[in-house]
Amino acid sequence: MSRRLFLVAALALSAPGGHAETTPPVSFRRDIAPLLQRRCVACHGEESTKGGYRLDSFARLSKPGESDLAALTPGDAAKSELYQLLVESADQDRMPQRADALPAAEIALVKRWIAEGAKNDGGPAERPLAELVRETLLLPAPAHYARPVPVTALAFNSKGTQLAAAGYYEITVWDTDTTQLVRRIGGLPERITSIAWNAKRNLLAVAGGSPAQWGSVWLIDPAKNWQPQLLCDLPETALTVAFRPDGSSLVAGSGDRTIRQFDTTTGQQTRLWKSHADWVQTIAFSNDGALFVAASRDRTARIYDAATGDPLMRFDGHQAPVLAAVFPARPSSVFSVARGQFVQQWDASSGGRMTELADAGRDVQVLLPMDPSLLTGSTDGLVRLVQTNDRKVLMTFPGHRDAIDSLALAPDRRTFASGDHSGEIRIWNLGCEAAIRSFKAQP
Repeated sequence: MSRRLFLVAALALSAPGGHAETTPPVSFRRDIAPLLQRRCVACHGEESTKGGYRLDSFARLSKPGESDLAALTPGDAAKSELYQLLVESADQDRMPQRADALPAAEIALVKRWIAEGAKNDGGPAERPLAELVRETLLLPAPAHYARPVPVTALAFNSKGTQLAAAGYYEITVWDTDTTQLVRRIGGLPERITSIAWNAKRNLLAVAGGSPAQWGSVWLIDPAKNWQPQLLCDLPETALTVAFRPDGSSLVAGSGDRTIRQFDTTTGQQTRLWKSHADWVQTIAFSNDGALFVAASRDRTARIYDAATGDPLMRFDGHQAPVLAAVFPARPSSVFSVARGQFVQQWDASSGGRMTELADAGRDVQVLLPMDPSLLTGSTDGLVRLVQTNDRKVLMTFPGHRDAIDSLALAPDRRTFASGDHSGEIRIWNLGCEAAIRSFKAQP
């Protein structure tokens, strides 16, 4: 044996077990399910079945759609319609439609998985892809945060003595008097986008997920040891939750463009809306619970009848994605704000624009009604109290050094909290313009 061949053989045998290292096989559970969930399920899932083809479980993706061509031929990508549609040269036929082709590395991964036998290592073939993805993405919260995370959501309890804040794979709950951490609620998504705490039922609702991979809505009952109850899996991050004031139902909006209603007693989904063409970013109820308004990245805000589900009014005058929309005490109008625009007031009956709150600036991204005023949180780190009748700023609350990501009102309606992108929370009293508490939400 030549010296060169000897060295090659020696290197091969130096691998663990005395054999050459090999690339591990592609895992359906770890590699393929997240890819399909992220790229395909929005158009080929329960809510939309283009071409009669569904990809939201291994069992379904193995069956042909309307074309009757074999969707999956283990060992042969060339005879698998699932793969061939990814490499189709004609833009109108290639999947995903009306979008860029998948990255070459992702296409190669699908091809290799099929070539290796298209094996399912995710348990029963009927298991939803979202369930498999959830298992890979739900991780324990870190014992200690290396740095604070943005406070993207806040909610007071019914007595105003505790404040729930968005954390990393968790919600953190803080004592509003001492600012001490009193509870950590784990088992939740990586990013928490919205929290609601209902005073009537003492229930928490949570929206969140991992962007472009998975989303979910959760219900937490303190009387049941604070254990999160999963209400639904989604193909995109859940962005907003809001309770009907009596606590009987919960409405959630998501990056998959849907609005969903849940019964808070059974946890069952009771209604689904597909009215929006893009992310549903916030939802807010009127004080009497008869209506709710949704703000969307599709540049609209829409009012719905909470009892019947009927869409009642659509506000189309925004020139950018709508970040938030809320009702004042009397739901005869709606306040909304689009990215980079002034806060607008709309007539709830006609849909016509009534006025704009120019003094609040163009960098507002969070709204909180404080009748007869409106609290605004801005990217400049300022919270402003705007008088809605004359559109003047009554108070300015300085102190944050980063963009305001969340606002929450305490039950006494004199105390509110603001959270910013740097992880700081400030608790304010409307009787003064200085924070009465300030702390970093960092376990």
